[in-house]
Amino acid sequence: MAFEAVDACFGTPHISSDDLAALNEATIGKRDCVMKWGDDFKAVMTNANTCLVGTGVGMVGGKRFWNQAATSLTVQSGTQGQKRNDLIVARYAKTSAGIESITPVVIKGTPSADTAADPEVTANDLKLWRIPLDGINAGAPVRLFETVAPLASLGRASYAVSSSDGRISVDVCTAFGGLVFMAGRINAYEGGWLSATLTGCPKAKYQAGVVFGRNSVWKAPVMSGTLGRDGDMIVQVTEAVSNNEIWSVTYLKA
Repeated sequence: MAFEAVDACFGTPHISSDDLAALNEATIGKRDCVMKWGDDFKAVMTNANTCLVGTGVGMVGGKRFWNQAATSLTVQSGTQGQKRNDLIVARYAKTSAGIESITPVVIKGTPSADTAADPEVTANDLKLWRIPLDGINAGAPVRLFETVAPLASLGRASYAVSSSDGRISVDVCTAFGGLVFMAGRINAYEGGWLSATLTGCPKAKYQAGVVFGRNSVWKAPVMSGTLGRDGDMIVQVTEAVSNNEIWSVTYLKA
């Protein structure tokens, strides 16, 4: 069938897992991923041989799955004087009868006296965690995935932002997904340093550099600046700025 109304009623069962996988992939944009829900499969070693994997939602090959309760997985003991990397994956499988499943699997790595390497995975594995073993000691799990943001978090939002220094104004502050764009004008009657606390804008994940436009006919003055994680903006100008010079900054939202 070329065109198919997957969500429509045909009067007979017609929706297959491949139908849903295609729609999931089109909606999420990935075939294999972890989505933001629950504990995001948080992994904790409760002892040298047990890893507790928390709740979460993921997708392998477009097929969604979830872990509704914390699950204990067994990690084989390490070897004295050897290093080893084990991987925790979510593995998709399909039997000859067409029965599908997604289950957590611990893939044992190869012991090495030097640097440990990750074991190979299959095309049906979603890598979740690496368990590093040094001798008989199991280290803290290392996350091997990034969560996909929910669609609701990608909505556009605007913020009213005020500045503690009248020489630095804020005209627009817009967030889309995890990015924030903010812009305004600078008017300073002498060169030097300007600093202001911008209130009302989302906090930044990292310090960001400020970009300056040019309203002036001349290329002077030279301006540079940064925006801190808590909305603290610092600008340096080499001489007076009185022509509403434009500044802007784009940063990752914390």
